[in-house]
Amino acid sequence: MANIIIGTAGHIDHGKTTLIKALTGIETDRLKEEKKRGITIELGFAYFDLPSGRRAGIVDVPGHEKFIKNMLAGVSGIDLVLFIVAADEGIMPQTVEHFDILNVLGVEKGIIALTKADMVDDEMLELVTDEVTEFIEGTAFEDSPIIPVSAITGMNLDLLADTIDKETFSIKEHNDQAPFRLNVDRVFTMKGHGTVVTGTLLEGTVFVDDEIEIYPENIKTKARSIQVHGINTDKALAGQRTAINLSNIKKEDIQRGDVLAKPNSLTTTHIIDVTIKLLEHSKRELRHGSRVRFYHGTQEVIARLILLDREKITPGEEAFAQFRLEKPTACKYGDRFVLRFYSPMETIGGGTILDSKAVKHKRYNSSVIESMILIEKGSIDELIISMIEKEKKLFVSLVDIMKQIGESEVIINEGLEKLVSENTILQLVENNYCHVEKINELSEEIVIFLNEYHDKNPLKNGVNQEEIRSKFLSDIKKNQFDAMLNYFVVNGIVKSNNGTIALANFKIRLSKEQMIKKDEILKVFKESGLKPPTIKQLQSQYSKKEYEIINILINEGLLIKINSEMIFEKDFYLLAKKDIISYIKENKLIRVKDLKDFMDISRKYSVPLLEHFDDIKVTKRVDDYRILY
Repeated sequence: MANIIIGTAGHIDHGKTTLIKALTGIETDRLKEEKKRGITIELGFAYFDLPSGRRAGIVDVPGHEKFIKNMLAGVSGIDLVLFIVAADEGIMPQTVEHFDILNVLGVEKGIIALTKADMVDDEMLELVTDEVTEFIEGTAFEDSPIIPVSAITGMNLDLLADTIDKETFSIKEHNDQAPFRLNVDRVFTMKGHGTVVTGTLLEGTVFVDDEIEIYPENIKTKARSIQVHGINTDKALAGQRTAINLSNIKKEDIQRGDVLAKPNSLTTTHIIDVTIKLLEHSKRELRHGSRVRFYHGTQEVIARLILLDREKITPGEEAFAQFRLEKPTACKYGDRFVLRFYSPMETIGGGTILDSKAVKHKRYNSSVIESMILIEKGSIDELIISMIEKEKKLFVSLVDIMKQIGESEVIINEGLEKLVSENTILQLVENNYCHVEKINELSEEIVIFLNEYHDKNPLKNGVNQEEIRSKFLSDIKKNQFDAMLNYFVVNGIVKSNNGTIALANFKIRLSKEQMIKKDEILKVFKESGLKPPTIKQLQSQYSKKEYEIINILINEGLLIKINSEMIFEKDFYLLAKKDIISYIKENKLIRVKDLKDFMDISRKYSVPLLEHFDDIKVTKRVDDYRILY
């Protein structure tokens, strides 16, 4: 593993900061108040060159109960915890709370350092070792190494360094393929540089000059420069402690708890679906509607707990729930969080985010719980399906999917390709996906609508496609609508002709009387030749229903409508076109008056004809004459 973040944890005055200085030579307490009081208040940062030559970042956290908020910000994103227990005191209250937080956050790798081992005899050291062994039994840290050390005498420091090195080789690799994401834990200004933020790069890679979005404020900026462990670099990788100098950002514009990420890669939300579990030894229970302190990444938010299938949750219990946050947050599926009681402030549990773009649910709804069970235990395919199903939009983009699922684009694309091949989802537009069931439901609605329309309008060829779009698909883009329409046509659901939509099997069926009227109208046009009646004359001559027969003749191609005022019989239209082209070829050009001479038609007909042929690029107007296009 190339990049490692080590975090400290443990009770106040058990020697966390002193041990880090002994290992690295770096003093992590930087504030005057810390030096004056002799306690860590804010997060401290250092780095450690491991015996194998790799460099690990270190986050030193405060141990005092009043600074748990700062401790929570520090352990966000660590790979291994150096858990500190003083040999002369053993397990203390903040030992327990820090340990609970680590377990809730899913930290699985740890080393227990029994500090101040030079201050106790062998019997006491054995007693504390037994106490710690019993304390970690049944947890993720059960088999963690326990090493007595002394920062003063140097006892076992080399052994501790070697053990850290060994343990970090089996740590899970960071996701360097996902869009980059960094939880901000410190903000400051540097003279001549401006605003600088630090944090652990959770995933992805960020380069100098990369565009950056600050969440949840959605402020755009750029990475002016980057440092890793105090050294300037052109990029920072997942798993590194990173400092980024931001362009055109004031210190007041950003704060601890914010998230830096690739633009448009995260969802900002006030509502999240979660799994929640209360600590078994907690003395608190939570009722539906309780206000709690919600910690995610480096952010603290007050949240309202919505229990979906019960009225309360007691110590040791697990449940599906929803949080309604008093401030927006930016998160992804699979992120862990910690809960503390609103007042008094005690750590009481935590859980995992299932849906970072949730909607309000009706309580005691079995389908909601079933969906959450599927999301919790599901594969990447099932996560994608669930996400697409719950979206109100018909088309869901790859970007929207990646915002909510904390996996790389490669893995998500593999899942999408599998689902497309299984015909579970459709990709009708590049990087846009829709669920087959939603398409089928939409198809049924359109078929019902068209059936009713055809029943009421048996002589009309169909519905204008813009009416279909307005009624059923007003919220999608034109290219998406065109793709959807093409899908319906290819699958034999509808047919499309000149912007008109009809059921695929629909045919206009005329009565005997209507067929007679159709022949009569067509005869009128044939007899009038190149001097047909105008549309206004036709509308006054025929009833509304009879005029629909003219539209049928137009749709069948027997009549040609050249503009809003004029219709020609097909054979005469084609003859006029042929004669005009022949005339121009022989005479190089044609004028309006020429049509009167060789076609015996007035301006009433010649002007609309020539303008029509201009429109369809048969002729081209130059001054007061036409040439071939």
